[in-house]
Formats: sequence, C-alpha cells, structure tokens
Amino acid sequence: MENFENEQFKEYWQKTEVIREYQQILYTFGDMRLPYVFVAEHHSYSDRTVVRRGVLYIEKPSILLPSHHYGPEFKEGFEHFKNLPQDAAFIMRSMGLPYSAINNKQSAHEELEYGRLQAVIDKLNNKLTQHDDTGTGLIKGVLNGADISLMRYSIGLMIKSAPENLKQFFDHMRRQRGEPIRLDEKIADEDIERLFG
Repeated sequence: MENFENEQFKEYWQKTEVIREYQQILYTFGDMRLPYVFVAEHHSYSDRTVVRRGVLYIEKPSILLPSHHYGPEFKEGFEHFKNLPQDAAFIMRSMGLPYSAINNKQSAHEELEYGRLQAVIDKLNNKLTQHDDTGTGLIKGVLNGADISLMRYSIGLMIKSAPENLKQFFDHMRRQRGEPIRLDEKIADEDIERLFG
C-alpha cells in the first residue's frame, strides 16, 4: 500500500502545472497570505472543470534552522503530506530551505465551470491579467491531489525567494551590528555554509 501511495503522490506532483505564480519574493521578515485558484478536470465529465479558490498562509521563514528540522512544515489543508516519498523528503531537507509553517484554507465553495480544462484556464488567466493581479497563483492539477499541487507551488516560491531572503537577512544582521554594506557585496559560500551547514 505504501508503494501505491508514493506512486500516486509522484503522479499528482508531476501532473501539477503552475500557470501563473506570485510575482514577488516571499517576505523575509513577515507572514504571507497568498491567494490561489486551483483547477482540475472533472472526474466524470470532460466538458466540465472544477475550480477551487483558497489562500496559502506562509509563516515568516526561520533562516537560522534548528538542527532537527529542515524545510517547510505543511499543516492544515495538506492531508497527503504524510505520503511524501522518502526520496522527496530527503531532497527537501538537503536543499536547506528555511523552516516555515504553511497552511491551506479553501476560501470559497468548489465551483463547477462548463468548458474543457484548457478553455477554463485561459479564461481565468485572462481575467487575472485584465485585473493586473500579480498576487494570485493559478495552478492546474489532479482533483484528488490538490494539496500536493499546492505543496509544489509553495516550495517553488520558497526556492525562488531563498537567495533574496538570505541577502536581506544578512543585510539586516549587519545593520544591527553597525557594519557597512557595500553595493558590490555578495553572499559568500561560507555564509551559506554557516547558516545551513
């Protein structure tokens, strides 16, 4: 049974497609509230699409990591996290992502849109573009694996944000110590090793 769950997890992960993502980096020193729209093909009818709207709540990252835990902790709204394959869990820990608690809350009732999946995606994407909405994610996946798709979306944002988060963290530490920050200064490998070593 465990193998089946692993395979299913991988299938949902691979079938996830981020159509549109949050355009900024995640806050280094504050909590985030990221709205999303998740879309998936209906189980029984190919001319209907299921749409779920919700919000991901991401606590501010803890850059200085406790030695016993690495990476994000998926909490409420991520029932399949316990089925994360061991190799994926190992890779996540070895990436040295900051610790952050992530919760998923569906903010509206599930909607049924008439139309094929791609047509509904195009319509939603156009609407977000027209409203100049750079904060709402649009994620395509498999209905039974919606939380897995949202895990993939969250991790992608954390990876994208990590270099700038680290830079801001070091800048903050140096300002607190009264050390000057040069314009050409870069984060050294030793700095990263000291944090995540």
